[in-house]
This record gives sequence, structure tokens and C-alpha cells, in this order.
Amino acid sequence: MLTVQDLLAIESLKLHAAAGLAGAGRIIAWAHTVDLPDPWRWVSPGDLVMTTGLGLPADGDSQVEWLERLVQSNASALVVAPQANAPALSQAMLDAADRLLFPLLHASFELEFVKLSHHVIESVLRAQRERFNASERLFQTYADALREVPDLDGRLSVLGNTLDLNLAIEDTVSGDTIVATTAINHDTSEAMESIPIGGRTRANLVMSRRKKRTVEDSILVRSLVGLLGVELERLMIQRDMQREEGATLLRSLLELETDASLVRPMLARRGLTGTLVSLAIKPDLSGPWHADDVHHAPSLQRTAPLLLADAGLLLAITDDDTALFEALCSSLGPGTKIGISGPIVTAAGFRESVRQARLSLTQALEIDSPMLRYGEAETGLIMAPKSLAEARALVGRYLGPLIEHDRTQGAALLPTLMTFLENDGNWKATALDLGVHRQTLVYRLKLVEQLTGIKPTTTSGIARFWIAIQAGKSINLLQASL
Repeated sequence: MLTVQDLLAIESLKLHAAAGLAGAGRIIAWAHTVDLPDPWRWVSPGDLVMTTGLGLPADGDSQVEWLERLVQSNASALVVAPQANAPALSQAMLDAADRLLFPLLHASFELEFVKLSHHVIESVLRAQRERFNASERLFQTYADALREVPDLDGRLSVLGNTLDLNLAIEDTVSGDTIVATTAINHDTSEAMESIPIGGRTRANLVMSRRKKRTVEDSILVRSLVGLLGVELERLMIQRDMQREEGATLLRSLLELETDASLVRPMLARRGLTGTLVSLAIKPDLSGPWHADDVHHAPSLQRTAPLLLADAGLLLAITDDDTALFEALCSSLGPGTKIGISGPIVTAAGFRESVRQARLSLTQALEIDSPMLRYGEAETGLIMAPKSLAEARALVGRYLGPLIEHDRTQGAALLPTLMTFLENDGNWKATALDLGVHRQTLVYRLKLVEQLTGIKPTTTSGIARFWIAIQAGKSINLLQASL
């Protein structure tokens, strides 16, 4: 871009600074000739104003007022090529130009303003072409990166190298870095800039320069922010679709029991490859992320849990990852409560794991615990039931998973458990009564533990199962299941 200083350096124009040379770094965006007494009404910001002086007032005070109004229009400079009968420039006007840091240039009347305008316009058009070419190169680089680089991290690195910038995208709520081309240290003296990306994204572009700033940088950075806004919106749309697909899958799993092995490939594509658990979440409504958009939180963007809103709760199926559970709490708010099921095994199914998660959440709310795993807290369990409702609750809590498994799989876990307890935990006698091999008995009792989260060979486990079995017998709940 052409500056006032550049214009002074063109010898053929024979311009010299009469005053205001401290403002010679001003950029000239266009040139405008005007001899009217009120040029500020006709010029635009960045204009080089050219006049023969005929519109200037005669006295010094009026010239100062005239100049001040011109400066308020954000013109870049004033060139005076005085006609013979034009008022002379007063010392007061020159002093005002110095005070306002507004370049006031003097030229001979013989200077053709058309020639001066030609220099300005040529420079402006050349700068515009250069900016356009630079933006075009940036967009072409981005288009190539979209085809060749699979992730945002890589594409941001390509863009950063093109602009010679260190770039990062940060979450505006938590300040967490979503993606970065290199580590950006906020504690150093390095000049940092943070620019809101806009749109639905709650993110800022943070950058530091590897080289001296150029006049083209602002244009390219605006283009970069626009590109990243499109990129992040595209990723948000993908996550919205992924969330909706996950909700549909989870809903179908709850409505119609499906073997875990059948959905494992779909879960693996979402990054869910470890031990799976169900979550029942009571969100804190004051958190930085609402339950409807928590899948956009930076801490949840590496994996894609199945999420389903259900009557004020948020149900989820995800990897058994305590760090992820803590991230959910911090994203939804400090008052969030999470109930965590036991591991989802092929035999147990998803419905049972969600039931366990709901029960754990109820207990977490009762004892005011932010997170509670299935079986970690027991309330009123070593007590005989005092009512039909309590008896049903005991049976459902401890024997429900076994009854459901036996019903759907045609197995005999509940009869096995009852026989084991009736034999006071004697393995040999139990295997003999059931007519099975000892290893089969070991397998069945291990499965009982997986389904219920309670070990049937411990004193605590025996007590809980025994009371539940007696409660079920007392109200004839177990007859139909045996």
C-alpha cells in the first residue's frame, strides 16, 4: 500500500512536507481533487485530498478550524498546489497540522493533479491485485489441504506455514486449546493476537507471528478466520449428525435388546473401543455447556459417546474412562451427578446397564456424590424388607439382572446361585446337585458377578443375595423365573 512517505519519495512529483511530517506513515487509499470550501463532505477515509487552495478561508483561525474538520473525515493527507489568488497557508494552520499529525504537502501549481492521482490509483490497484493473489493462494492452499490432509490439526499447520504464523484454536469458555500448529506460550513476551472466529463456534483464533508484520496480513488473517469459521461449522454439523445417530442407536438398544457384539463395530468407529459402561447424568443447568450441545465441548471431541436426552437426564454409553466422566462434570457444571453402571458384557445387554446407571444416579443424589459406580454405595441392604414394595425393590436390585439374563439367554444363573447358597458355598456339592462340571459352576458365578457387580463368594455378597432370594420367595416373585 502507498503511504504519504512513499509519495514524497517520488522525485518527479516534487512534493515536500510543509507540516505534519510525523504522520507520513498514513496509508493512501485513493486520491480526490476538491476546491470547495467544505471538502470533508466529499472525501472518504484514506483519501489524499488535492486542492489549489481556492476553497481555503483567509484568516488563520478559520484555516485551523477548516483543517480540523478535514482531519475528522479521516483523510490521509492534504496536498496544496496553490493558485496565484489562493489564500496563503497561515502559521497557525501549519502548527495545527503538526499537532494533529496530519501531513500537509506543498506542490507547485504546475503539478498536474491527474498525474498525482495516476500514481495513487496505480499503487492502490497494484496493492489490491497483490491482496487478491495472496488470498487466492491462501484459498487454494486450503482447498489442497482439504483433499490431502485428513484432520484439522494438519490443515491448520498447512495454513500456518503458508502465512508464516503460529496458530491455535482455543475454546472461549474454558480456554482449552482445541488444536494448535505449535505450543503457544501465553506467559512469554511474544506478541499474541486473539480473534473471535464467530458463528456458532465458541472459539478464538490465537496467533503469533514468525516474521515482521506486513500490510497484507490483516486481509489474509480475515480470510483465514473466514476459512476456519467454515471449517469449524462443518465439524459441528458432523458432530450434530453423529450425536443424532448415537441417540437413535441408544434408543433402539433400549427398546429392543441387542447383543453387544453386533454393535461393537459401530461403537469402534466412534472411538469406543475399551470397556463400555452406561451413564445416567443429572446435568447442572448452570454449567458452561447445556446437555443439548455438550458434544461440542473440546474434552468430548476425541470420542463420540452415545448420548440420549431422557426426561431431564442424559443417558450415555461410553468407554469406562474416569477422565471422560470428570470432563462431563466440568462441561455440564459442578453440580452434575453421574451414575455409572458395571461393565457392559455381551450377556448383560444395554438395557440392564442403563438400569444400573439409573440406580447409581439415584444413590449419588441421595448421598450427594458427584459420581457413583454401581454397587459402591448400598442403602438399607442388610435389612429384611418391611413391605411388598421393598421386597420387589430388593429382588429387582440384586436378582433382576439374573432373571432377565435367564429369560433372554435360556441360562440358569439364578437357580445356580440359589443352589450355591443353599449348599453354604460348597463348590463340590453345588456342582453335584446341578449336574455340571466345577468349571461350569465357576463360569456361571463369575457371570453372576459381572451382571450384578456383587461377588457371590464373599460374606457381603452372600448376605445380599440371600436376603433378596428370601424376599422374592415371600412374595412369590421367583416362582415364575425358576
